[in-house]
Amino acid sequence: MAHYDGPVFHRQQTTKPAAYPLPPRRLRQHEPAGKSPQDDLAVAPLDALATPDSVAWQRQGDTVDYAQIVQQLTVDPARLYILDDGRPGVDWAQPETESGEEVQTSASAEVGQPVAEPDRPTTADSAANVESVKSVSVRAAAHDSSGEASKQPIRSATRDVAPEEVDRELAQTTPLVQIKDADGRVPATVSELLTDHQAARQAAPKPQRRLSTRPDPRAVASSVRTFLATHQAVHSAKGATPRTDGPTARPTATEAGPKPAKQPAVTAAYQLPPLSLLKEPVQADTAAQRAWVAKQTEQLDAALANFHVDAHVVTSTVGPTVTQYQLKLAPGVKVSKITHLQDDLKLALAARDIRIEAPIPGHSTVGIEVPNVKPRPVMLKEILAAPAFREAKSPLTVALGVNLFGQPVVANLAKMPHGLIAGATGAGKSVFINSLITSLLYKATPQQVRLLLIDPKAVELAVYDGLPHLVAPVVSDPKSASAALKWVVDEMERRYEKMAAAHARSLAQFNALARAHGKDSQVMPSIVVIIDELADLMLVAASEIQDYIARITAKARAAGIHLIVATQRPSVDVITGTIKNNIPTRIAFMVASQVDSRTIIDHAGAENLLGRGDMLYLGNGASQPVRLQGAFIDSELEQVTDFVRRQQPAQYLFDPHQLVKKAQAIEAQDELFPQVLKYVATVETISTSALQRQFSIGYNRAAKLIDELTDRHYIAAQNGAKPRDVYINKEDLPTPQDAD
Repeated sequence: MAHYDGPVFHRQQTTKPAAYPLPPRRLRQHEPAGKSPQDDLAVAPLDALATPDSVAWQRQGDTVDYAQIVQQLTVDPARLYILDDGRPGVDWAQPETESGEEVQTSASAEVGQPVAEPDRPTTADSAANVESVKSVSVRAAAHDSSGEASKQPIRSATRDVAPEEVDRELAQTTPLVQIKDADGRVPATVSELLTDHQAARQAAPKPQRRLSTRPDPRAVASSVRTFLATHQAVHSAKGATPRTDGPTARPTATEAGPKPAKQPAVTAAYQLPPLSLLKEPVQADTAAQRAWVAKQTEQLDAALANFHVDAHVVTSTVGPTVTQYQLKLAPGVKVSKITHLQDDLKLALAARDIRIEAPIPGHSTVGIEVPNVKPRPVMLKEILAAPAFREAKSPLTVALGVNLFGQPVVANLAKMPHGLIAGATGAGKSVFINSLITSLLYKATPQQVRLLLIDPKAVELAVYDGLPHLVAPVVSDPKSASAALKWVVDEMERRYEKMAAAHARSLAQFNALARAHGKDSQVMPSIVVIIDELADLMLVAASEIQDYIARITAKARAAGIHLIVATQRPSVDVITGTIKNNIPTRIAFMVASQVDSRTIIDHAGAENLLGRGDMLYLGNGASQPVRLQGAFIDSELEQVTDFVRRQQPAQYLFDPHQLVKKAQAIEAQDELFPQVLKYVATVETISTSALQRQFSIGYNRAAKLIDELTDRHYIAAQNGAKPRDVYINKEDLPTPQDAD
């Protein structure tokens, strides 16, 4: 049986070793020989009970060799040194003996030996003591010409001093290091030294008076009003509902954004570009064309007879791209018989594609359009040289193309008033836009028409950059395009305000009133906005751009602002139905399917176009589209733009990039900042804690608001723990009268 040690709580617990080594115990230092405890107790009674740290931690203190330190000292010969250890009656400058030998100074004595303090001289023998002080010596490190410390033994610089030049009290307490300055003169007394110091201070340039950091009150008030107006305009544009057709509230004058610069008066120096810059029209081979038309007429009559359709060709019209054959149907023959034979007739005529117009508007015939074997390109010069373009009075007259009869077709943008251009890639949309812009350059001056060009591809419209007609550089960035369209909306609202004040119903009427009253500077030009590819913009800022386009198409006609939009397919995700209804003029180029054609012009037929400028034009109020061949312009475009640039420099009204930065700064800004600004205008001082209590926000948010107020110079900078002064007041805020 094992030994029983009793209950557990009676057993002796073994002491466990410490988990970490304990520090060694401090050993008491033995008193050194020759030192009595009474001396320590007389100075500091507690020192006898304390243990020095050097002994407690078993180490010795470092020994300082003061003699070596003194030898390493260097003295600048251009300075004057006054050395004083703070003890009165100690003279560190020892006089020389009559033999010229130097008396050993305390600095050369053995380190560690105390220096006996000389007795303070009495009044009777003070003069003798002063006469004995004939020179002052100080140990200094000499320097050679290179600036390094010399290894030669240190010698003292001496100079005889007259008794009356030495202050007796100073001679007993403070030694002077007599070293010549740059002028070779040695100050003898402290008063002379102070005199030189005061003269140097007076000769030094006086510091400029610190200007007040308080900003100009007028600049602060203008900044506050501009910020609040811009902030309200941005947030009102985001929450706007431009899809409604009802009346909308007009923004204030400050909300309308930057105002356009005053247009310079029309000078005789500006000249419209001449037609000689454009290429001459191409002449077609009429004899070969007539022979081919006669052959096609015989084949078409034979094909109709084979399908038992009682109809025949009565006439034909040769166009630049296609030839139209007009069929006369016998009584009782349905038009549907012709339309059902479209593919069969295409086979019989060996044509690439045909288009049937049944019936031709205004005629009792059915038209069959067959592509020409050798199409003739239509040059822009033959349209601009036509009387229809030259005799047009409106500066917004543009060249569209040539119809089937070879007649030039022009249009007035004021009557469009907005246009939609759609078609597949390579169908000729960009070339058609170039012809429109060139037409405006040939018809209008910069004082009559201004352009805003948006080109997401950044290559099609870059040639027009720098023209005097532009309101801004050619925009290619989607965000900048959104900001530019917002500027157009603000400009539209600003124009409506001016027109309402003048009781004018249109821009033409307002300009007529301005000229009648001799205010030519108030005349406002028309603005044409052209977007080359809308689908690319919708990928970045779809909602904002759609809202701006909806407002422009719904209201901008009377304000003299016109919009032309080009896209590949105007589907619902690109252009909504409301926007399409506000764009009455449609131009369809070649598309892939009949559905796409109906999406653009609400009619079929665009799927049968040939491309390369072949288009269907549906004008404002027209029931049927008209087939046109667009004008071609390419290499001569650079010559025209160079000529226009030489006439007048560009005068941009805004910078899209600056508008984007301003909008981003407002979006990144705290939504409470306008409220904080209005609150700060009612108090005299402000602090971070005051904003926390007033708006129930955290410290970080309040500190950011304070920093922004400081950056805008609305409040003073930080001055310790004191509250900051406020530089704005209630009078700086916009009033309801300003909004009206």
